Amino acid sequence: MSPARWPAWCGDAFEIKVPANVHPQPVSSPEGGANINVILALLERTAGIPGAIAECGVFRGSTLIPIALQVRAARLGKQVFGFDSFEGFDDTIRVDLELGGAADLQKREGGFNQTSLGYVASRIAALGLDRQITLLKGYFEQTLPRAPETRYSFVHLDCDIYGSYRQCLEHFYPRMTAGGIILFDEYNDPPWPGCNKAIDEFLSDRPERPVLIERDGYQKYYIEKAG
Repeated sequence: MSPARWPAWCGDAFEIKVPANVHPQPVSSPEGGANINVILALLERTAGIPGAIAECGVFRGSTLIPIALQVRAARLGKQVFGFDSFEGFDDTIRVDLELGGAADLQKREGGFNQTSLGYVASRIAALGLDRQITLLKGYFEQTLPRAPETRYSFVHLDCDIYGSYRQCLEHFYPRMTAGGIILFDEYNDPPWPGCNKAIDEFLSDRPERPVLIERDGYQKYYIEKAG
């Protein structure tokens, strides 16, 4: 069943984001976490585009799992890859601390470490998604080079910091199918100026520019790979 049809209590019970438990923001803003309605809209837009799906910054699986549920419900036949250290930020976050930006409790070495590979894998297995989702544990410089060589139709980057965004863009951009979409979770989000710096630098000599998509008062940005 599509996560769009899950009741709010079910999403809360499984600790995943579903449309029924989205709380609209009173003022439209790029602040805040991933909005599942944005993700589902972009998944639908790229449904007919060949390629796998990836998420970088899985944390506890709250968006990776509904992505896979939607892929299964729509019978897209696409593999979903989840990349995360499952250990929180390493010392490369020092670059982002020097860049400044708004305060955030997770903006520190070890931030977002309240998870584990085993925890996320057990939730995936409980929903029968273990064949559909491939988890790759480690920092991106370790996992991206050993990722299966494939094309991608949709990539969700929720990796917060400058170095992670640079590494992910360098890996995924040349592997995107024309018309494929890369969604940026932290672009223009005040605590994470490293995201803007990485994306703006990377795109400076490329044709794509971040495009705004808004749902429920959540402003997020993406690029569509040029043909």
